[in-house]
Amino acid sequence: MLANTPKNDSMSTREPCALYYFPEIPSGNAKKPKSAHCTDDFVSGPPKPSCDIASLHSIANEQQDIQAVIEEAFNNGLEQGRSESATALRENVESAVSAFNTAVAEMGHSHQQNIQLMETETVRLALAIAKKIIGYEIEHAPIVSHVVKMAMEKIADPRQLIIRLHPGDIEAVESIKSDLIPIDEGNLAVRIQADDTIQQGGCIIETQLGDVDARIDQQIKTIEALLIDQLPKPADES
Repeated sequence: MLANTPKNDSMSTREPCALYYFPEIPSGNAKKPKSAHCTDDFVSGPPKPSCDIASLHSIANEQQDIQAVIEEAFNNGLEQGRSESATALRENVESAVSAFNTAVAEMGHSHQQNIQLMETETVRLALAIAKKIIGYEIEHAPIVSHVVKMAMEKIADPRQLIIRLHPGDIEAVESIKSDLIPIDEGNLAVRIQADDTIQQGGCIIETQLGDVDARIDQQIKTIEALLIDQLPKPADES
């Protein structure tokens, strides 16, 4: 079909220039257009669901089961953690209490030992002070006379006596020799002998039945032993 051709005859001598429309001819491989009623690619409504209602319920149930398993595992783990924490705390408390009790017992034992040591040292200190006092009295007062008289009271058989003294005490004892012999014991023989191994103020009286040791240092040792023996004994020695 000729389009836009002028009708003037005068222009017929020229070669006409016109545009022609040729409809598109589909090739043999071209696909047929889809019919309007086909809804595979183009639909007027919402998209068709890919699964049915039963599948949705199944997925929801599976999700609930998974959530329940997760919650159960969490709760079990939480309970286990609490139990382990409580056990560890209880063990720590028991260990601390045991260590505290042990420390208290050791402190008590050490304190008791210190008390016993202090008591012993107190006794020894008191005796040391007594020695100083006695030493001072010996130098400034004739106590040997009193010591000899006290020793004579312990003698059961006063016959044949030897009184051993420090050389510095001979004169003091000689002055009281008559007082040492009872009136009814006329056959009593008392001999005074010097002995520089004896501390001044003390004496040793020899008799037929044995000796009476009235030395000052020996008497102090006897008193010290008696006092220490009265002190409480340590628990491991009792």
